[in-house]
Amino acid sequence: MGKLALFKFAYFLSIVLTFVLAVVTVLGSFAGNVSPRLNMFMTMIGLALPVLLIVNAVVLVYWAIRRKFWFLLPMLALLANYHFISATIQLVSDGEEPDGYMLKVMTLNARNFVDDNQDDSVDEIKRFIEDENINVVCFQEYRDFVSGRPERVSKFLETIFPYQTISGSVAAFSKFPIKKRDYITFRESNNCAQWIDIEVGRGKEVRVFNVHMQTTGVNSVLRHAAKMEQKGIAVDNGQRVTMVSNRMGYEYIRRAEQADIISDIVKETRTPMILCGDFNDTPSSYTYKCLKGRMKDGFKSAGKGYMYTYRGAKGLMRIDYIFHSEELGGVNYYSKNYNWSDHNPVVMELNLPD
Repeated sequence: MGKLALFKFAYFLSIVLTFVLAVVTVLGSFAGNVSPRLNMFMTMIGLALPVLLIVNAVVLVYWAIRRKFWFLLPMLALLANYHFISATIQLVSDGEEPDGYMLKVMTLNARNFVDDNQDDSVDEIKRFIEDENINVVCFQEYRDFVSGRPERVSKFLETIFPYQTISGSVAAFSKFPIKKRDYITFRESNNCAQWIDIEVGRGKEVRVFNVHMQTTGVNSVLRHAAKMEQKGIAVDNGQRVTMVSNRMGYEYIRRAEQADIISDIVKETRTPMILCGDFNDTPSSYTYKCLKGRMKDGFKSAGKGYMYTYRGAKGLMRIDYIFHSEELGGVNYYSKNYNWSDHNPVVMELNLPD
């Protein structure tokens, strides 16, 4: 009798946990609709969404094997997050056929052109740009003077890109003439953004936004904790977690403010647009949804396979993006894994409007 009661309790508990897991995961599907300034709990659920979805998939298989209808709960949670899943996994590409008049854009957080071996990555990046025939490149964490390099990076790339705009730590390089430009700074932040209007021919202009949104602050907190320990100040795991969560919450709010600023400029833009860069946020976030606005996610419109761009976090984070307006048709979208940075380059081919 005791074993039966224990079994029944374990079964009941597994149902409750399945239900709670499903509810929390469904809530995560709405995380991008809520600013971190209003509800940090929803923001954190959105951050945890990749792990929550994996756990739901495992639970779904568990209940399906046992032939229990409770598998419907994790299935509902997965379906509710279709928008997030499709921003990370595409089984087939919906890309258009190239029409012969295309634009090829690349975005890369270059980490100051220092690769995993602490060597200069500029030569390899230039070779990739030439091989891929990139028309426009947007860099974040850009440094024009690299230690040991005899000439400036901008001068080195001038043979490919005669038109250049360097604004703080972001830089845009183009084969097409740059007609207008602007530099956008953020309050109390080293992060920034820029936009350029490029003349792509036929009297047409395209506005390209290059953004580097507020960082998470996790690395700086961990470095600070390490320095405290070097000074003999004990820092336990609980204190680390508190420090990291507080800093992340603060940076989430700042990133939301920055996204609102960029979004307002995007709404006022009437020309075809491309918005790319390092968002430091996932597709479940307010930052992603706010910046995307009425534009299309390039991976959804022309990508295929599994997409991640941050080389850490076990390959679970897509935080670098290329968005485009309806007038620009997505042809191809891809990201390749290189050790130039802690981020992978993201490349997109687009059909230009007639």
